[in-house]
Order: sequence, then structure tokens, then C-alpha cells
Amino acid sequence: MEKQLENVVDDISIIKSVIEKTRRSFSGFSKIFLIWGCMYIVMSLINFIQGMNKEMTMSFYASYTFMIYLMPLVFFLLGAYVFYRVVKKQPLIGLERHLMVLWVLVIFLQVIRMRVVVENAGDTMMILRTSNLAIMAYGLSIALIMTGILTELKHLIHLGSLYIIIAFLHSYIGNFGLGYTIVELLDKLGYIIMPFTLLYVGVYLKRQSERG
Repeated sequence: MEKQLENVVDDISIIKSVIEKTRRSFSGFSKIFLIWGCMYIVMSLINFIQGMNKEMTMSFYASYTFMIYLMPLVFFLLGAYVFYRVVKKQPLIGLERHLMVLWVLVIFLQVIRMRVVVENAGDTMMILRTSNLAIMAYGLSIALIMTGILTELKHLIHLGSLYIIIAFLHSYIGNFGLGYTIVELLDKLGYIIMPFTLLYVGVYLKRQSERG
């Protein structure tokens, strides 16, 4: 019995040491999140301006259709370059590597989510986009919660849980007969949720690194 208890204590100690090491190592990649957050602010600002000038935007894309795909591609390549430069100086090893892969997949999901369908009907052109919030919030919540669990950074778990609630409200609140005013308000969050999350994680990790 005592031997089993000793094994349990040893296992717990190993798990705690791994989590502590992961938290310290992952905090060193705060620069990636900060730069990505600034890049997404620019993208969100561009999307907001396009949303406020729909007629001019549709006219522009009608003349330069390739720009629909060029802008996300440029930002994606810049983000990949930033990632490469940081990781080259500080290689990813252990659990932090898997966490960063998770974040890259979540962010890449947002890129392919922004698929734009252009349809011409006579003189009318329609640009169809997917939701600005629901899929993004669900994806970010998974990355935040998993990062929080594997690094014991509870603030990230709380933020991820909040995103699940926001995504649920955005997806189903219209079915409850509460009107679309709240839905429209939540839609606006789609412009800032990604840059806010990346900057928040970057600042939070940087503080953890400085404390460490």
C-alpha cells in the first residue's frame, strides 16, 4: 500500500514538473501571439471598412477578383514567417510544441473559414461570407482551454469558457425569439475577438515569462 502511495506521489510530482516546464517554455513564445494579434487588428480593420462600404467593396472585387484571395494569403505568409523566425531562435519541444500546433490549426481554420463566394446575377454581384463569430469563438475556446489545462493558467480557461457561451448565444439566440439586436451586437465581436485573444494571450504569457 505504501509503495502504491509512493508511486502516486511520484507520478503527481512528474506531472507537476512537466506542467511547470510547459508553462515556462510556452511563455517564451509570447512574441508570436503579440505580432499575430497586431496583424489581425489590421485584417479586422480592413474587414470593418469593407463592411461599411459594401457597394464600393463589391465593385472593387468585381474588377479585381484575385484580391479576394490575395489579402488572406499575404497575411498568412507573413504570420508563417514570424512563426519561423521565432521558432528558429527558440525551438519547440515537448508539450509546448503540441500547443503551438493547436493554435496554428485554429488560426488556419479562420483563414479557410473566410471563403468568399462571388455570384453574378445580371448586373448584380453578391459576396457571401460565413459567420464572423460562432466558428471563431468555438475554435479559440478549444485552444484557450487546452492551453490553460496544460499550463495551469486558469485565466485562459475562464476566457475559453466565456467564448463557448458567446458562441452558443450567437448560434441559437435567434431561435429563442429574442430578436436580432443581440445577434447583430455579437456579430460586431467577430471583428475583434481574434486580435483581442492573441494580444491577451501574448501579454499574459509575457508577464508569466517575466515572473519566471
